[in-house]
Amino acid sequence: MEFKEITHIRLYESVMEQIMNLLKNKELKPGDQLPPERELAEKFSISRGSLREAFRVLESRGLIESKPGGGRFIRELKKDTIINAENIILSLEKSSILELLEAREMFEVKIAEVAAQRAIPEDIELIKKSLSNAKKEEKLDDKEMKRDTEFHIAVARASHNFVFINILKLHLDLLRETRGKTWQISGRKKEQQQEHQNIFKAIKEHNSKKASEAMLKHLIGVRKAIMKI
Repeated sequence: MEFKEITHIRLYESVMEQIMNLLKNKELKPGDQLPPERELAEKFSISRGSLREAFRVLESRGLIESKPGGGRFIRELKKDTIINAENIILSLEKSSILELLEAREMFEVKIAEVAAQRAIPEDIELIKKSLSNAKKEEKLDDKEMKRDTEFHIAVARASHNFVFINILKLHLDLLRETRGKTWQISGRKKEQQQEHQNIFKAIKEHNSKKASEAMLKHLIGVRKAIMKI
């Protein structure tokens, strides 16, 4: 097993590229343990601090996992069939994404419930503004992604709990690429817009039960869309 010196500016991409090549060449497979941190840092010719940064990104993308006292491992796949490295990465990432959504289905439903209870007129106006800014065409661009993020963050702000806001920001960032892909599914964009409207209406009415149910329905829709990718 041979690792090469890192030269790419975006460190984690170089590390991921090498790991993908090792998977493709069957020198690594899901479940295998990576060499010790000190050894890898020497082989990559980078500091251990930089290596840890790369690992944090790789873990967030579902490629590797850390086990307490047991080092880092290529994540196991639930499916037995493996065709190539690209399919391995897609399966690993989807597994990680579904875990993120599972967590999100718990805390963001609560966020909507609390937002409906605590929202003041200024909060309602911010949520409404994020919806009115949304474009109607099917094409996705960075501005539209930003507006989708603004909606969810506006709902979180209405909860008046800064921990909710920060947790949600982290999850939305990790799911950014996936959110863009789900919008490419025919009809999903319009479904999402209606789901957002339902959440907004419930919060505006200060109906916490209705708000939590609307948010859960939205997140279930997200999960179903991801399964189609």
